[in-house]
Amino acid sequence: MPTMPVLPVLNDDFFVFDAIEFNMEHNATQPFYTFVDSNAPGRTKTITHLEFGRAAHRVAHLLRPDRHGVDGKVVGLLLQADTVLYHAIVAGLIVAGYV
Repeated sequence: MPTMPVLPVLNDDFFVFDAIEFNMEHNATQPFYTFVDSNAPGRTKTITHLEFGRAAHRVAHLLRPDRHGVDGKVVGLLLQADTVLYHAIVAGLIVAGYV
């Protein structure tokens, strides 16, 4: 059973990117998503903050390796994906500096 989550000190400059990084470091084993396991009825699967953060960083690296280029570039998405994958892609765009 995971311990209680560590909460960040909130101030004016705590953005989504900061939340992803904070939770990867301080709440790595805490659940980020819990959903029904389609391969095992009645069971659930959990994605932790660490797993989600790593996925966001992988997306960021695929879209913008080493953050080359200009921050804040306009990006359009047309996705047919489940909620978890969609959120990982959007978080990856934020990590990459596009959002």
